[in-house]
Amino acid sequence: MNSKETVSGKPARLDRKIKKRIIPLESSDPATEPLFINFAHGSYVGGTAYVDIGVITSESFDPDTEGDEADFAVLTRLVMSKETLVIFRDQINDLLAHTEENNAR
Repeated sequence: MNSKETVSGKPARLDRKIKKRIIPLESSDPATEPLFINFAHGSYVGGTAYVDIGVITSESFDPDTEGDEADFAVLTRLVMSKETLVIFRDQINDLLAHTEENNAR
């Protein structure tokens, strides 16, 4: 995956392509400094899953901002087997189901 790659597909809230750039990230403690993200992009190559996570700038969400690309700052890349990706998917689905249950109350 190229750091200058343009990601096909669009997040639900954007009407433009996503332009990916890699941001070097200093080491931090996830317990005290959790990483905030508002976008993720995944791909599957040769039996390995890649998930880039990071942020899209707030300007990209503004429909009055010119241009047809949104800036996706990749903060980190997760690399995993298909089996781990399935476990990750199931955990996310469980989190979403729990959130929906709590919102329904």
